[in-house]
Amino acid sequence: MTTFDRLSALDAAFLDIETERAPMQVGWTMRFAGEAPGIEQLRSHVESRLESVPRLRRRIVEPAMGLGDPHWVDDQLFAIDRHVNVIHMVASDQQPALSAVAEELLSQPLDRSRPLWRLQLVTGLAEGGFAIIGQAHHALIDGLAALEIATIIFDGVATPNDEAAARWLPEEAPSTSEVLTAAALSRIGAGSDVATTLVRSIAGGPAALVEAVTALVALFTPGNRTALENSASPRRRVAFASLPLERMQGAAQRHGVTINDVLLASSGGAVSGALARRGEQPDGIRVLVPTTVRQPGESAASHGNRISVMVVELPLNANDPGSVLRTVGRRTKTLKRAGYAGTLDTAVRAADLLAPPVRSAAVRAAIGAAHFTLVISNVPGPSAPLELAGRELEGIWPAVPLIDGHALSIGAISHAGVLHVGCFADAALVPDLDLIAADIAATFDQLCEMAPPQQAPWQQRARQRRDARRVA
Repeated sequence: MTTFDRLSALDAAFLDIETERAPMQVGWTMRFAGEAPGIEQLRSHVESRLESVPRLRRRIVEPAMGLGDPHWVDDQLFAIDRHVNVIHMVASDQQPALSAVAEELLSQPLDRSRPLWRLQLVTGLAEGGFAIIGQAHHALIDGLAALEIATIIFDGVATPNDEAAARWLPEEAPSTSEVLTAAALSRIGAGSDVATTLVRSIAGGPAALVEAVTALVALFTPGNRTALENSASPRRRVAFASLPLERMQGAAQRHGVTINDVLLASSGGAVSGALARRGEQPDGIRVLVPTTVRQPGESAASHGNRISVMVVELPLNANDPGSVLRTVGRRTKTLKRAGYAGTLDTAVRAADLLAPPVRSAAVRAAIGAAHFTLVISNVPGPSAPLELAGRELEGIWPAVPLIDGHALSIGAISHAGVLHVGCFADAALVPDLDLIAADIAATFDQLCEMAPPQQAPWQQRARQRRDARRVA
């Protein structure tokens, strides 16, 4: 029997919700120091590492009339030069910035008849160095897997295997009977997994389960729409910010929150300004914060999407970012304690039990009913410097895809002491994206310079007792 590589319900969901004006493609822009490698050198470099991520040579097959599940099959016509290409910039006073080049490339849809990824080498940048701009469909990978795939090209991350690349031959696609058999077996396994997860959730106590379900219901509670909850075009805008991780860690420690809370509060300040420019001043917005549900040792690049989300009510108060930060910290702590992300993951995995046409209809209905303003994602990256063929990586900025009906996303990746923030937007609706990125950095600076709030006497005594116990 040939290999049957089935898309999970979550993988397939990203195909279901894709529209012409909202392609579900994860993107990233990487900037390097030094002279660019030649295109043939880069192609050989990438191809020698594909053995570790088999899906990079596979395309999606969706059986007619829902007879079987969508699955990956080896692309019989796979060629590395269809996926790794080069753009040579011409030196001139009119040369576009790297962000403008990224906008053009990240606006181009991927071809579903081929493996769903590509890399573009960009040379001749006016400020020196070179860039690689990548895309992969969300059906192939989540944010963590995107980072793992993006980094396999770096020196010392994946072991190159030129011999394996040379002898690779595509497998034949599974037969209809094999597809139907695999679909039946997968539902038996999915049912067992869901039952086990439900038992664990109940064993965690009814209070935590009730909190998690209550938070999930909140996602579908109608609220006031903002100007950022709209779609107009598949054209995208890109803007970057880079925040020193040491300062971010210091601010988080002073205020008793996490790094992710600091990113959320900084983003809140920027979104508040963007809405004010559109004549809107809501007290808060609802944001989706992706969280990984991978188990320790589980390879991100080999298992598709393994994410859930937290639904966070993000207050908007540009005049008091410290208060926003502390409120966000309390709310995310409550959601984590309730195990909300795990509860949603169980619900998503239960969709694996549904026939593809029913699942697709349910996914589209759920997305249409969900109410949120934007996605804010933060993926922890490598702390050590990275190199590609001896050229140092200077920065990596993500592009989180926009769900139809939403005009802005914010993504971040940490690398070598810096949190790189990528803002991604519908070009027709968010012409002020550069201001949003600048406001994220400005709000971040405010939070870093802000003293922690004064504690009440009883809080000081409690802290002194905790410190004394630690010393003892």
